[in-house]
Amino acid sequence: MRSTEPVSADNGALLRFNEEAVLYCRSISDADAHEYAMDYARMLRSRAKGVRFERPLSSAHLFVPDRDLIGRSLDKMYRKYFATYRVASKLP
Repeated sequence: MRSTEPVSADNGALLRFNEEAVLYCRSISDADAHEYAMDYARMLRSRAKGVRFERPLSSAHLFVPDRDLIGRSLDKMYRKYFATYRVASKLP
């Protein structure tokens, strides 16, 4: 069932972020890395909605460089769709 509520800019950004994040997560073949990526994307969606969130726990089988790469990639996607703080010296 489709919502009758019009999609706001925030909802549109959330939908676009979700689409890109899901495609990224699906491309990860390692099960532990895939699970961590899905949890991390879920955390970012909660942050975008203004809901309280916790950083996902990583599996003992997930290598730190892989975990960090996943986090950086999803954070970059998040910044594409949602305003984040900017350093004053780097403002145009």
